[in-house]
Amino acid sequence: MLGNAPSKNVRRIATQILIGVGIFSAVVAVATLAYCLEGWTFSDAIYMVFITIFGVGYGEVEPVNTPLLRVTTILTIIAGPVATVYIIGALVKIITEKEFQKALADHRKLKTMDEMKRHTIICGFGRIGQTIARELVKAGQPFLVLDRDAERIAQSEGLGYLTLEGDAGDEDILARAHIDSARNLAAVLPNDMVNVFITLTARNMQPALRIIARAENPATEKKLRQAGANDVIMPAFAGGMQIAHRITRPSLAGVLDSDSSFLKNDLEELGVEIGETAIDAASHLAGQTLAAFVDGVKGRCIVLAIRHTDGTHSQHPAPHSPLVTGDRIISLIRKSA
Repeated sequence: MLGNAPSKNVRRIATQILIGVGIFSAVVAVATLAYCLEGWTFSDAIYMVFITIFGVGYGEVEPVNTPLLRVTTILTIIAGPVATVYIIGALVKIITEKEFQKALADHRKLKTMDEMKRHTIICGFGRIGQTIARELVKAGQPFLVLDRDAERIAQSEGLGYLTLEGDAGDEDILARAHIDSARNLAAVLPNDMVNVFITLTARNMQPALRIIARAENPATEKKLRQAGANDVIMPAFAGGMQIAHRITRPSLAGVLDSDSSFLKNDLEELGVEIGETAIDAASHLAGQTLAAFVDGVKGRCIVLAIRHTDGTHSQHPAPHSPLVTGDRIISLIRKSA
């Protein structure tokens, strides 16, 4: 509803401008016709109308010595400037109202940013960044788009996403994005070295932040992990593996496809689902063993793996396996009846 208010105001002010132009045109037409009826040429008549309306004061073109000419001149002196002021006022109003709406939108954006907690910062709004944003919207998770390209900023704002313009490697910009209260950061720019720098800066500012970084060159993975990335995604490698799986195991790949709902629906029919539990600094499981997690769910799950902060996995971990901040427990959970 807030988004429709500015457009309604613009339409209302545009109508006022059209009314003002209509009145002004009518004054010019009627006054010119009146002068012509008194025997003036058209060029003299319209010239007289304009110098009268705008108060130029060059003097009368022809003698104004009849009642009709005098009444016409008086009405032109009154109505012409009124219509002109009406039009100018509407134009000024639409300019100031547009600025006011922009300032109000900026205030709302800053207020929303100040209130954000446990959000995701998406650094780069290219194809991968746009995909991440769409999925986070579906999941109902808060996020902020950070990019320095004006066209991408406009695209993000056009989609209604909370957006901040600036360099993601700048500490001041990351502070404005409230990295101190963020849960995740995705460095998905197409330049590997830029992603390394963003990762290093973000890790120094927020040691507990979960960072997922993009890499085009496999050799960059090590640098990203050394810089502090929890997960490194290589789109070219992942895409190649998916294509290979569809060639070598087409049926299995189709069933396990993340975009397919077949497996999810089948699991739901069996009364189970795949869950992921994050162990953060505030979790009561931090410093405990896996047995504490299993006891907490009262035997309703099977632990498949623990994903560690360095990106490695412990498959079918033992109950005495320690849980540390940053670990994520992947489990098959039986739903409550």
